[in-house]
Amino acid sequence: MRKALSIVVLLVAIAALATACGGSSSDSKPTVPTGDVAVVGDQTITQAQFDQLYASAVKQGVANGQKAPKKGSAEAKTLQQQVLQSLVQNAEIAQEADAKGIKVDEKKIQEDLKAFKLQCCQAKPAKYTAYLKAQGLTEAQLIDQFTLRQQAQSLYDSVTKNVKVTDEEAQKQFDKDKATKYTTAESRKVAHILLDVAPKGKATDADCVKAAEVLKEVEANPADWKALVKQYSADPGSKDTGGEYTITNDQNWDADFRKAAFALKNTGDITDPPVKSQFGCHIIKALGPVTPAKVQAFKDVKQQIIDEMSQTKKNEAATKWFDGVQKDYAAKTAFAKGYSLPPQQTASTATTTG
Repeated sequence: MRKALSIVVLLVAIAALATACGGSSSDSKPTVPTGDVAVVGDQTITQAQFDQLYASAVKQGVANGQKAPKKGSAEAKTLQQQVLQSLVQNAEIAQEADAKGIKVDEKKIQEDLKAFKLQCCQAKPAKYTAYLKAQGLTEAQLIDQFTLRQQAQSLYDSVTKNVKVTDEEAQKQFDKDKATKYTTAESRKVAHILLDVAPKGKATDADCVKAAEVLKEVEANPADWKALVKQYSADPGSKDTGGEYTITNDQNWDADFRKAAFALKNTGDITDPPVKSQFGCHIIKALGPVTPAKVQAFKDVKQQIIDEMSQTKKNEAATKWFDGVQKDYAAKTAFAKGYSLPPQQTASTATTTG
């Protein structure tokens, strides 16, 4: 049996997988050699490989602010299962790639490694060495990762190469999503003064009492609007810009605020009385007419829809394929005592480790 690759991260989400199921079925489980953790098809996963990946996963978790799981804890058991799942799935991908005759482009791997060094460490050798140490990695393991990723991408391209989305399918999707995704809500440019007296951050009747007083100043001195906004408004996002916003008649804005703003008939009209919202009480001024809602033309978004639908179809095809691969390998996979995969292991539930 060949030794499985020492892959540091799980690369099977699965937007990078593959062609038809591979390998032949077996009536009996393989035997795990003494000292090894698992057998997957014609590859073995060694104790050293498992221990290294587990240690690396712990280090990376700690680096991201997580606590290292205590030995024997439920958290440790879960992480062990995820690490083993990663190694098993990586072995399955590598064997499927071999079965399909997929060749690895060594030049591309070196390019990936060079780009990685630049991204993580500004291509500085000392910084790169420190990074590997902190993450519990070696350069050989990174190269294994890039190799697996390349194999997985080639498999993904193979299994999804015939995925097509027709113009008719795109039109149907457009019609379905037109009102929610391809219609720009009506909009209006407005300005407001937000009154938020004690207690701060909670809308009360006292806010509107104060707003009524400020409204009298606004009506008496309409030319001083911006100065009054700066003097009284509790909205930090607009008090220095005259209280101005271009609002849309959708859920991105407070319902009471937008209802009052769009109800103003003419440019220059001001809400009287002031309008209470969850933020306080507003004096709202219309700075322009309502711009009607607009539906995008299908021809303008057709390619976007086709691209999105194609990606969804490809991912579904790849996930279905990998679910089949895992079922096929189940008969050719065995684990040493004390080792197991997470419950309900499928491509759709695969968890990234590292």
